[in-house]
Amino acid sequence: MKKPWKPDRLDIFISLVMTLLFPLLASLLLDVSGALIPMILYYGSAWGISIWRRGSTGYHLRNLKRPPLSFYIHVVIIVIILILAYFSRIIVLEPVVLGIILTALLWTVANASSEQLLWIYIFDTWDLYGRDHFQRRGRIIMRIMGLLMFTIFVGTIHTMYWAKFLHTVNPELTIGMIFIIGTSISGYLHIIVWRKSSEMLYTFIPHYLLNLFPLFWTGYSILPYLLNHGI
Repeated sequence: MKKPWKPDRLDIFISLVMTLLFPLLASLLLDVSGALIPMILYYGSAWGISIWRRGSTGYHLRNLKRPPLSFYIHVVIIVIILILAYFSRIIVLEPVVLGIILTALLWTVANASSEQLLWIYIFDTWDLYGRDHFQRRGRIIMRIMGLLMFTIFVGTIHTMYWAKFLHTVNPELTIGMIFIIGTSISGYLHIIVWRKSSEMLYTFIPHYLLNLFPLFWTGYSILPYLLNHGI
């Protein structure tokens, strides 16, 4: 961002609505219409809210800063997570090559570039709200609230929406559970990388790797789930 962002009460309201209501809405729409409509609303909200409220998405393709150390740590953790994903993979018995290709070309890019825009907005709203006025204790409380809102949203959007059709890892296996824990840790690393770099691109790259590579060894395609088929 060109200047420090100062969220106001409207941002608190928006973050509460998105955190507490959007995962439920996405789940309801998924059951009625398939994954496509809630996905469009999700990504559209991420980009729209970022541009409207922050004035920027944080993607700067010119004069990129050097990646912070936290970015490289994040990538290493993603590689470990991907190894776990491989050994707990769910294999599609009759994969559709065109579906896999379209998923790889379209969904992985859209998802990895969009989700953390909203995740970080929710955290930053609480963490930065009233920062110039709160004393140390107040700032700590607001940061804790930001982490709580972040955790609630990321957890519920995955359990109520993504987990219903994004089947690439078997959560019943021990190694699959470790994978889920690893992806949770990865989510918080987005915050650290963003704060250290102010470059959303460095949150996109590890997220993209996590979305892309499981397609190669599972044969997963998201297309059958977009319009309420196979859910």
